Amino acid sequence: MTLEEKNRLLISLTDAHSATRAIVAGIDLEMPVHLDSGWRVRDILGHIATWDREATKSLRAYCAGTEYTTPDLDEAEHDFNQRAVQELRALSTQQLIEEWELARQDFKQAIEEIPLEKFPGDLLYPWGTERGSISKLVEYMVEHDVEHRDEIVRAA
Repeated sequence: MTLEEKNRLLISLTDAHSATRAIVAGIDLEMPVHLDSGWRVRDILGHIATWDREATKSLRAYCAGTEYTTPDLDEAEHDFNQRAVQELRALSTQQLIEEWELARQDFKQAIEEIPLEKFPGDLLYPWGTERGSISKLVEYMVEHDVEHRDEIVRAA
């Protein structure tokens, strides 16, 4: 891994986050997006923040020579996601936005802190069923942003 590759990953995370920020800037964060689950725009932002936090924990564990798996995930990812959204609903809209911003910032910081010799990495991803490179984890997380941003756009 080169410094250029690391920077490319950081730019990719920044760009995906900025694109989502631009979409949500002009809409009501209480707007429903998923009628079946009751998730609103703010819930999706909280969901993204939750998984940014989980990815950060995996990266930091890898850097420390250990591994991290999201607790209580097992085969009930849906239940984990629902619990996380419920917990974040206790935050005000401003607090939720701050958490979403900070979670991405912390994710990027974790990447910045990984020494180049530890790239490309072979780490356990936070969902615990897959291993791979740091680059692939970032790609997954960017795809996660895009998937949910598209849902918001369709609901708007």
